Parts: sequence; structure tokens; C-alpha cells
Amino acid sequence: MPLERPDKEFAPSPDLAQRWAHRYISRLLTRKPSLSSPNPLAIRRIKRWTMVWAAVAGIISGSLIGGGEWWMKAIAIDGWSDMSLGEQMPYWIAYYAAAGVITAFEIGFLYWNSLRGVTQIVHLAGLEYSQRDAFAPSMQLTVHGIARIALEYPSSGNTIYGINPHAYLHGWKLTVKALLYRLKISLSSFLLRVVMRRLLGRLALRGFIPILMGPLYAIWNAWIAARVLHQAHLVAYGPPRINALMEELNELPLAQRQLVVQGIGELMMRNRHPHPNLVLLLSQLLATLPDKPQSIDIDWPETLRQYANLEQQERAEVLESLTQAVILSGPFKGAKRDFLREVHAHCQTPLHEQSVVVQQQRWLSGEETSVSLAPCAAAG
Repeated sequence: MPLERPDKEFAPSPDLAQRWAHRYISRLLTRKPSLSSPNPLAIRRIKRWTMVWAAVAGIISGSLIGGGEWWMKAIAIDGWSDMSLGEQMPYWIAYYAAAGVITAFEIGFLYWNSLRGVTQIVHLAGLEYSQRDAFAPSMQLTVHGIARIALEYPSSGNTIYGINPHAYLHGWKLTVKALLYRLKISLSSFLLRVVMRRLLGRLALRGFIPILMGPLYAIWNAWIAARVLHQAHLVAYGPPRINALMEELNELPLAQRQLVVQGIGELMMRNRHPHPNLVLLLSQLLATLPDKPQSIDIDWPETLRQYANLEQQERAEVLESLTQAVILSGPFKGAKRDFLREVHAHCQTPLHEQSVVVQQQRWLSGEETSVSLAPCAAAG
């Protein structure tokens, strides 16, 4: 796949839901002129209101489902506690059928709410999307990325420039991960109820569990919305920062750029997910290499050895390049944090973790717009 089409590399064969979400987001974007610069304050408002509406949907859904259970047991049916399970079964069937309909409407609304929220974030990020018929490939990649985020899709697992994002995820782990993603929405509310019953099983509050469903669903929905919007914010803010980073990377010698390519490939595999920002950065970086390779092989042990043998300034520039890649690819925790720790340890260079967190926060808040690979930046 040509390096000029990172969107095709990221999503070579999107399914029906992804294609529909992509068209929906594109249509909403083209109704508004692109902004000349980001609007961080408006993005914060959009995040807040999207979370509020998700919480409202949770309150309504949880109240109807929980209130329906309470009404069925306490008011509608006399002598509920004296009935056998067989006698209760017809009522439970009717109750769960009604709960299923309510849940379906709630999930549909949450998807719509998420899609509109992430689209507003892309618009307010100040990205250029003036082409009404076909966005530029980098913009197509961004739209594909936020569509998958809004739909809460897992990594598709297709190779990205020869890199397998699931290289460290084999056998039963890969199967379980795919299954959990598919069941997440349908099981989340049920598991929430089971956990609460377990926690409150010996308390007097147990009888009020149906009434508590509204607030619990609201908190759950708001948390999911916050996570989705934060990921979309990272993706939408990625292209301008990648352009600024590429201006710095273009100044590095070929050998250092090749080492950065190896690090980005390893980071994709550690994440078990080809983040759209990393796909875009990798495509632009590969295009600067003499042979413009369409695929690469990752040799991480050899790359670590070469990192450690770099001169001090070269090492600082490579480390800062990889730090910027981590900042672009999501919250600084888990596999991303372990990746940077390993690289810095092999280079015998201290990692200032709080500095990485602060850099990402300042970038997303609009306080930091420039990127530098100077040694002082690497030191934090």
C-alpha cells in the first residue's frame, strides 16, 4: 500500500458499521467550515455536555429498568416473595423483554451521542477538511480512527506497514480479547448489577438496588463517554503535532530516523493497537527513507543495542522522538510507560515520567504547540 494512503493501511476493509460511521462523521464535518486554529475551551464544553447526555441516558434507562423491577415485585404482583421460580418466570420474561428494548434504545442513543461528540472535537481541533467529495488521506485516517473509537471497536489486527499489532497477543488471549469487546456493551450493565448485589448482599440497602440503577448507569455511561472523548481528542490533535515533529525528524541523520522507525513499530506491538497517530507518523517517516519501504521488520533486541551505543546528543534526540510518539498514542500508562522505561534504562538515561504526563496535558489543553528534539526537552 502506498505510503501516501495511511488511511488504507489503517482500515483496508472496514465493515458496514465503520463505513456508516465514517460517512456520518464526514457529512457532519462538511456542513461546517474548518477552523484556522483549535478551540480548547469549546472542546472542554463539548466533552462536558456529551458526558452529561450520556449520564442522562443512564439515569432514564436505569430508572426505568430498576423501577420496573421494583414495581413488578412490590406493587404489580401480590405475594411475589411467596411465588416459586416457575410461577415468577412469565413475569421475568416480560420484564427482561422490556429491559432489552430500553437497553437497545439507550445503546443507540449512546452511539449517536458519541459520534456527534467526537465529530465536534475534530471540527474544533482546527483540522483542514475543505474537500467536500474526498478528504485528504491524513484526514481520512483521522475520521477512520475516531469512528472506531466512537463505536468502541478493538484493533482489527491487520498488519500496518508489515507490523503485526497483535504480535505479542497470541492464542487464547487474542480470542478472549475479541470476545470481551463484542460482549462489552451487552454485559456491562448486567455485571454492574451482579457486583452491586454482591457488595450490598448483606446490607439493608439490598432492597433498594433497583432504585440505585439510575445513578449507577449514569456514572457508568459518563465514564465510558469520558474515555471515548479523551481518545478522540488525542487523535484529532495528532496531525498538526505530527507535522511539527516531522520538521524535527527530517533534520536527523538517516541512521537515527531508522532507529525511530523501529521504536514506533515496537510501540505499536506493545500497545496491541495501531493508534491512528502512530500510523500517520510512521507513514511520513518511512517516506523520508531513501527506498521508501512499504513494510519493515522489527528487530527490537538489536535496536536496543544500537540505542545504547549512540552518542549522547543522538541518544537524547532518539529518546525524545520516542517520547513524542508515546505522547501521541494515548495516556501515559501501562505498555506505553513500560516501553519508555525500557528504552531509557538501556540508554542509561533517567526517565522523567511526570514530565511526559505534563507535556501531554499541556498539548491537549492548547498551552503547548511546538515540538523540539533538543536534549533539554528529553531531560524534562
